[in-house]
Amino acid sequence: MAQEGQVVSLAKLCRWLGFPRRSLYYRPKARQRVVNTDLTARVKLTLERFPSYGYRRLACVLGENRKPIQRILQLKGWQVRKRPQGFRPRARRLPSITSRPDER
Repeated sequence: MAQEGQVVSLAKLCRWLGFPRRSLYYRPKARQRVVNTDLTARVKLTLERFPSYGYRRLACVLGENRKPIQRILQLKGWQVRKRPQGFRPRARRLPSITSRPDER
C-alpha cells in the first residue's frame, strides 16, 4: 500500500487481518540459566565416585531436589544414557483358546 501512495497504520492492518496488535511488538527475553556452582561441584564429586548414578539417585544421595540436579546434568552433558529395554518373548507361542468364560 505504501507503493501505491496510501499510508495505513499498523493498528488498522492488524484489525483487517484479524490478529492482535501485541503480537507485532512482542520480543521474548533471552534468559541466562543460573547454575549453582556449589551444587555442581558436589554433583561432579559424586559422579566421579559413582559414574552410573542418574539424577534421581544423585538427588537422594545429596539430599537435594531432583530438578536442579537434572538441569545441571543436562547442561554439562553428564546425563547417563538409559539402557534400552528389550522385550521378552512369550513362553509358548500357542494361541490361547478357552472353552468357557473365566477359564484363564
